[in-house]
Amino acid sequence: MSLDKTISQVMDVLPKKSSVKKIGKRFIHNQEDKLYVVIPYWKASLSQAPMRVLSERIVKAGYSCLSYEFPTNILSQDIYKTREAFLKIKKDIRKEIKRIKKFYTFKEITIIGISLGCVNATMIADNNKDIDNICLVVPGDSLAFCLWNGVATVDIKEKIEKQNISLKTLERVWKKLAPKNNLSYQKNKHIEIYISRTDDVIPYESGKRLVEEMKKKGLNPEIFTNNKLGHYLTPVKFILSKNFNQKKIKKAEII
Repeated sequence: MSLDKTISQVMDVLPKKSSVKKIGKRFIHNQEDKLYVVIPYWKASLSQAPMRVLSERIVKAGYSCLSYEFPTNILSQDIYKTREAFLKIKKDIRKEIKRIKKFYTFKEITIIGISLGCVNATMIADNNKDIDNICLVVPGDSLAFCLWNGVATVDIKEKIEKQNISLKTLERVWKKLAPKNNLSYQKNKHIEIYISRTDDVIPYESGKRLVEEMKKKGLNPEIFTNNKLGHYLTPVKFILSKNFNQKKIKKAEII
């Protein structure tokens, strides 16, 4: 049994905490003219240690941070509601980034997507001049393919199949959500991708295809690959080890 499958099964039997019911955000303004926008993994909340630690590390480095949490049912067996939820998030966050950039005159904006958040991140960054850098942690090329083949979404897949919906149909309905279809980046954007060869939640082959598709479009992503950490531990390593050029600062303002 793979590490990812074991972790998924353990998470399934743990007591369920109250899930996030609506979109939430936290903006921390800092002295530097650089903003990080953090798009979370599925079922994440702003109060959970991984998201909180990532935000804290960005702020300690002297930069501003806009981080989000999304309703747990953003991904569900209702494939049309799922599509509309992702499209609405794209519209709302793009609008918010534009507003904050104008008000605080940020000169550089980096968007970080983690796991399912990579879908949102690529949609937000697509053909968006407000985004300068893109960082994707355990991404895939297609939300439909990853849901169909991942060990953490078996229940949702089964419910979709009971509606006589095939993977081919799901790919068509979720076409606008697929990261491989949201790659209209300006070629001067810096792109980082973190993937794992043992990822069974978002299969490694899907992340690899995304990299290949980027290269076909003339993009030049910087790839960080590990062999053993899998889907759940790769983001943990990223959160704890990513170099944000840390330095001492005087004060940050939480808004």
